[in-house]
Amino acid sequence: MKQLIIITISLLFAFQVQSQQSAMKYAVKSGKIEYKLTGNTTGTKTVYFDDYGEKYYEQLKSVSITKIFGVTDRTETNKITIINKSHFWTIDKINGSNMEGELPFYTSSRSAFENMTEAEQKKFADDLLKSFGGKREGSEKILSYTCEKISVMGSLSWIYEGIILKSETEVMGISANETATSFEKNISIPASKFNAPSGITFTNLQQQQQAMFGDMNMEMYEEDDDYDEEDIIPVDYTLVDFKSVINNFNPDGYARSMVMSQDGQHIALYTSGGFTNVVSVIATDMENAKDEGDFKSFETFKHNGKTMRYGDISEDDMDGKVLIIPYEEHNMYIILMNSPGKDKSTLLNWADQLDF
Repeated sequence: MKQLIIITISLLFAFQVQSQQSAMKYAVKSGKIEYKLTGNTTGTKTVYFDDYGEKYYEQLKSVSITKIFGVTDRTETNKITIINKSHFWTIDKINGSNMEGELPFYTSSRSAFENMTEAEQKKFADDLLKSFGGKREGSEKILSYTCEKISVMGSLSWIYEGIILKSETEVMGISANETATSFEKNISIPASKFNAPSGITFTNLQQQQQAMFGDMNMEMYEEDDDYDEEDIIPVDYTLVDFKSVINNFNPDGYARSMVMSQDGQHIALYTSGGFTNVVSVIATDMENAKDEGDFKSFETFKHNGKTMRYGDISEDDMDGKVLIIPYEEHNMYIILMNSPGKDKSTLLNWADQLDF
């Protein structure tokens, strides 16, 4: 049971990654942009992109000077970042530290918007902006392109078709500004631009992390009494059938954000107000929730001929409620979870809309 909750919570991080990556998903096929940097950081930035941002190349050359408590710090940067779908490389031309790895949650985060209509995508973007205290500030032209002005968390950005052509940020007296000085749209860019240059040795971040922390993590799990060493059993109910039910489930005030399989479970996520309000629907094999100890504090009751359980799963700063619905005919539990937690009647109303 706790494993299933961890899976759902981990998907919220996928949304955060998606929101960061979506800044690189453009409505323009390809392009080259030159930026001038001003403020405490001065220099230039050159960007190439293709396949609507799936392929991305950036070279940053800058000098940052900050003065805090009378101490002046000077940092010089000459760094190349390359992203080709799920894989990335970074080349630091000053200290020679070159890294490569996989973007976390790349596959799952891409699926986040697959089932959303254009209107749902807009609502999700608006909710996300609102959750961070941001707002729209009208429009203005940069390099003859009409940009939407967005302010959020001390930063003001001018955005054209998902591409930031200008930004101004000031935090604690430190300013960082970028302004596009040229922008070439829909140009031909060699495929080699988005692959690692030859003759450079890269350190693989995933392998390095495994070498450094892999054994230690196993020891931590072995000492944790709450850790379930058994693998999660995949549910027999098909993802196609799960999606057909989920497509007819629309809890009021929420937008469907993700439908996917993860570790043998089918999971649907709905959000409202950015990441602050989440509903999840999980389909799991009954064997995965056989431990009655997980439900010792839950209320057990009958509803529509099914023996259901309702309980509180709040931990630390997370407020959550869960409703567990058995479907013996499919050897499956449907787990409805909401954070912040709703009352039992709300979850039962949602359960009545699900017809597995």
